[in-house]
Amino acid sequence: MIAAGLALIVGSLGGMLTMHIHPSGAASITTSAQLEHLAAASGIAYSLGLVSVLLLFLGACGLARRLGAPDRIAFAALVTYGFACVAVMIAAAVSGFIVPHIMNHMLRDAPANAHQWQVVASGIFQINQGTAEIFSVGASIAIILWSVSAFRNGGLSRWAAIFGCVIALVIIVGIFGISLGRLRLDVQGMAAVMLGQALWFIVAGVQLCGPNVTCPTYEKPGASRA
Repeated sequence: MIAAGLALIVGSLGGMLTMHIHPSGAASITTSAQLEHLAAASGIAYSLGLVSVLLLFLGACGLARRLGAPDRIAFAALVTYGFACVAVMIAAAVSGFIVPHIMNHMLRDAPANAHQWQVVASGIFQINQGTAEIFSVGASIAIILWSVSAFRNGGLSRWAAIFGCVIALVIIVGIFGISLGRLRLDVQGMAAVMLGQALWFIVAGVQLCGPNVTCPTYEKPGASRA
């Protein structure tokens, strides 16, 4: 479990670093030199992000094994998280490798076609918003399920399970606009989501590196009673 814990920790730190070095100001690019700089920065940032997602999923596999029980809640969380990872990988591929090529064509095209490219850029932004929402909500649901499994079956401390439920619900509420207002998943919004989720994964990773935490109230089906 130590390897899984380290994967969660390193993947979380990599995700936060990705958001920190994420390039911005794409709308103000007017020259090829600026575009080349954006493409290089995007390639580095999103390559790191993709590696981080891979590490997080590998760590999540170990977490699901640690929390595994006959109720299969931890396994359901792993499947949900895997679904969410696919969405964020699509978003990273589009933003990091496809957008720079589209912007290159836009700079080379005639100014009269600028409106068409604005429509294309708006469509890509909506795609990224959708995939970012799928990841943010899906990963948060997975964290809730892992936390519930920890409550029922042990594997993580009770305070880690409480923290997971709280932070995941805050993210979901922020996205859907229930009482807190809608969270815009731009660079700053995704950074907030990633930070909240990363904090829980780091906590879970640290506990995976230590001894198993048992739940005194959990009794496996079929176990004999004293």
